[in-house]
Amino acid sequence: MKPRIVITAGDPAGIGPEIVAAAVKDPKVLACCQPLVVGDPVAFALHKRPLPTVEMVPVPGLRKDLPLGRPSAEAGRSAVESLRLAVGLIGSRQAQALVTAPVSKESLQLAEAGVPGHTEWLARETHAAPVVMLMVAGRMRAVLLTRHLPISQVARRLTSRVIQESGILAHAFIKNILGKSRPRIVACGLNPHAGDGGLLGKEEKKVFEPALTALKKRGILIVGPRPADTVFREMAENRYDLALAAYHDQGMIPLKLHAPRQLVNITLGLPFVRTSPGHGTAYDIAGKGEADAAPMIEAILLAAEYSCASR
Repeated sequence: MKPRIVITAGDPAGIGPEIVAAAVKDPKVLACCQPLVVGDPVAFALHKRPLPTVEMVPVPGLRKDLPLGRPSAEAGRSAVESLRLAVGLIGSRQAQALVTAPVSKESLQLAEAGVPGHTEWLARETHAAPVVMLMVAGRMRAVLLTRHLPISQVARRLTSRVIQESGILAHAFIKNILGKSRPRIVACGLNPHAGDGGLLGKEEKKVFEPALTALKKRGILIVGPRPADTVFREMAENRYDLALAAYHDQGMIPLKLHAPRQLVNITLGLPFVRTSPGHGTAYDIAGKGEADAAPMIEAILLAAEYSCASR
């Protein structure tokens, strides 16, 4: 049996409806899963992208004149209600995995969702802790130890606990989902040259080294902290299965350069598989028919693959 994958339309004012409509008719998607779309039919009409003949659970409520290309409380509420219904379908075992089209943090704030994004909303609703964001682009993989933070706050949010929890979830993913018996993980340092022995910062010695020692005592094969400017080249050469990136851009830039059309966001720590294309709402091209559905297709393919592996 092909897995049933529930796919939310995301922010209706962004490119979500357009890329979902394109992805669910892709032959590779139809060959690997049964897509089930959750969203407001008005959103697809606004984008002039009628859904092909696939299952859909409607989430009505949008105005037919909702403006595209900008955040709003209405768009945020629609995205949250679609997500709530999708999680309910997985909880009742009517679907095996979740794929989410992008949402706008500003729309979620206007809708008073109480969280900045998908990852935090899903963690709250499923009572899952900890959860981490894993980004995948082809064979390149990076867990973001900190996510959407100003650079000025990164160092104080990088704790031994964060590093250890992320390492444990990354190890389990590589072993249980990717099926590799001896996962190879590398930790990127926070500072240039991984601190250069303490000359360029103390976080590597004070925070990273004790955390990595604790992970090794658990039997986890992890090296570092290593200079971030060499880690991703080494991963491309198949030396590692996954990197722990200290902050958002440290992990995202090399992955986007390596395989931008395959970039997928995966949430580790949830009770089910959740993926999403590794880009935002792209308000600037919403409604123009210019959106590339390749990352959404990749997100669905990985959701189907990982849901089968996790059974």
